[in-house]
Formats: sequence, C-alpha cells, structure tokens
Amino acid sequence: MIFDFLKALVDDPSTDSIVSWASNGWSFVVWQPLEFTKDLLPRHLQITHFAKFHTYGFRKLVISSGQQLKFICNDFVRGKPELLDKIAQRYMTKMKDTELWKLDERLENDTSKEEYDLAMKDKEEMFVRKSKEGNVRMATGRKST
Repeated sequence: MIFDFLKALVDDPSTDSIVSWASNGWSFVVWQPLEFTKDLLPRHLQITHFAKFHTYGFRKLVISSGQQLKFICNDFVRGKPELLDKIAQRYMTKMKDTELWKLDERLENDTSKEEYDLAMKDKEEMFVRKSKEGNVRMATGRKST
C-alpha cells in the first residue's frame, strides 16, 4: 500500500535529513523538497509531485522558513499504522463516486453478454491503471498487484 511505503520513508532514520516526522507525530516534514521529489518519491512511490498527496487527504503547510513543507492527514500518525487503511477507504469512496460508480452502473444496466464483458474489461483496466498510479486498493478490499 502506498501509505506503508510513505510511512516507511518517514520512519526511516536514514532519510531524516530529507523527510521525517514532526515532533508531535501528527504530521511529517519534508526538509529537502527537491531531493524528496527527485529521489525518494519516484523510487519508492512511483509519483513525482506533492499534488498526489492532496488526493489522499493530506494538507500541505509551508513552514515559516518557506524551504520545508509539512504534510498533515488525520489518519497518518506516527505509531498508528492501523489508521492507514482509512486513507485508502476514503480514496476508494471518492473514486467510487466517479469512475468506478459509472462502471458499476454499466455492469448493472448492460443487457447483453458482450456489453457486460466490455464493462468488466474496462473495470479491470481501470484497476490496473489505478494500481500503476499508486492507487492502492481495488473495490474488493484486496491489495492491488
């Protein structure tokens, strides 16, 4: 799951000069944004920009110096890995409201086997695409591969 990797990065003492937990444990600080986006994000999370964090419910705060960024999410807390699933659930709910909802509607309303098979193929392709983008769970609740 993408959040497990992000948590591992934030927890890893060897990356503390680039990214670490804020002292309160309720947020994390990106001390070196350029290195984080050029080196750590693409290598570990297959994303290259901070905007994707917003999709998952993270809010970005600029620290007073303007050089570092702080990210906060109610369900991304030091020492509470059990909360990470809530982020994925929230994302899937949001996704279900749009693209997945439309595909499910097609599956329910398709009258021929060909239409149903095409809708199923589209749904599978969407899950493959979303998993490659780092969107972590399929509607079944299983981890994507």
